[in-house]
Amino acid sequence: MEYFIALLMVLPAFVLAAQRSTYLLDYVFFVVALNRGIRRLVDFYINGAFNPLSTISLTPLVVSAVLLIPAFSRFGQLTPRTRNVASLIMVALAHGFVIGFLSVGFGAVYALGEWMAGFGAFLYAATTPMSARTADRWIRSCGYAALIVAVYGWYQYYTIPEWDAFWVTAVKFVGYLGNLRPTEMSVFSTLHERGPCASFLAWAAIPMILNPRWRILGGWLTVVLLLSVVVLTLTRSMFIIVGLAAMLQPALSKGKGIGRVVVLAVVMMLGANVGLQYMPGSERITKRYDTMKDMQNDGSFKGRMSILTSGIPWVVTHPVGMGLGSSGFGAGRMGGGGGGGGGSSNEPKEGFCDSGYVEVFSQFGWIGGIAFFAAMAQIWGELSRRIRLGGTNSFLTTGRVVLLASLVFLAVGNVFGSFSLFWVFLGISLNRMTLPAAQPVPAWEPMPYEPQAYDPHQPWAIPASGDPRFRAS
Repeated sequence: MEYFIALLMVLPAFVLAAQRSTYLLDYVFFVVALNRGIRRLVDFYINGAFNPLSTISLTPLVVSAVLLIPAFSRFGQLTPRTRNVASLIMVALAHGFVIGFLSVGFGAVYALGEWMAGFGAFLYAATTPMSARTADRWIRSCGYAALIVAVYGWYQYYTIPEWDAFWVTAVKFVGYLGNLRPTEMSVFSTLHERGPCASFLAWAAIPMILNPRWRILGGWLTVVLLLSVVVLTLTRSMFIIVGLAAMLQPALSKGKGIGRVVVLAVVMMLGANVGLQYMPGSERITKRYDTMKDMQNDGSFKGRMSILTSGIPWVVTHPVGMGLGSSGFGAGRMGGGGGGGGGSSNEPKEGFCDSGYVEVFSQFGWIGGIAFFAAMAQIWGELSRRIRLGGTNSFLTTGRVVLLASLVFLAVGNVFGSFSLFWVFLGISLNRMTLPAAQPVPAWEPMPYEPQAYDPHQPWAIPASGDPRFRAS
């Protein structure tokens, strides 16, 4: 039954790909958002036991991989600069996969699949011949998927469904996620952990904050709902990237959008000072977020800075890196991979994933890491070039905001290594759809007409035939 349900989940993706339907990407958003919730229902009601190697948990990788089929078939349609970006990322992935496969074996395959999920979404969005209406629909589809996640998140917070409690106990997350009592557990909704849940919701909210054209049913109320569940996950770092994106928009757009920053600030202040007072379990949440007032002494912040400072010397002395599968999904799938601690003192620990810059270089080495960040620099350069040439598409200006916010956030977490709306957004911004309209240049320019009077003393100086005063005698 588990295999059958997994097949039912991936089959529509293949049908949509065969039909060349742009709704394939819309479908991927919903599979990514809901697959783990479906898996927990199957484990609880059908299997009667937790299956750590459930095929249902692989469905996001499969449907994301389907994006690569039409994407690579249209690879030649990329602009030369975008093709360079894609090639540099592929160099990084290829180098990381080879080193990872030699180091940790099959875990590198899973890790590559996770990276390719994001990269495949980027290529698909960059190569699809589409209209602005299709691009806007993709962004809103992610918003609707996040709306389902948010509504279920509040249900989970107040009830702790049996299948969710069953999973928390099976994976030994009691304590880490809080107590298995209503309002005393961190929300993870239909995702596989509280961090990914917060990330999915925050990325869905960011476009709604930056531009009203990407808001869905409910407008700002939906934004408040999504961010409220991010609060329930107790994942503070995602508010960093939301705040960064909101402030960078007017900074990079000559002040345009400053009103939305003010609205967001008011919403956050009201939620923090008023909303929490009436919410059950607010003491635990308030205690968690109050530590942000004194970041220098916050344990999580100090730990991330320690990872960064200890990780940089490790990267300098390990130019080859450990390859894909040394941390993240691949390591977890194969029981720890190469970076799960317990190794020699000169090996990176799993915590390196809390510093995205260190994790990128630990997975890709110097060659892959430099290629990856060179690709990011070229994305910035291409978006800026299109704007200078007169491009006015909203994805150009907002794409730069999303890219810069992600690169800043990379100091405390890696948002690049899996499927995300971030990748889709960058792909759309580099699509031919956002190219500035070409200005027509005439092949020749006629000389201005200057009429001349007929001089009878110089009959040979005959005016141009276009002169209406000239008459043949």
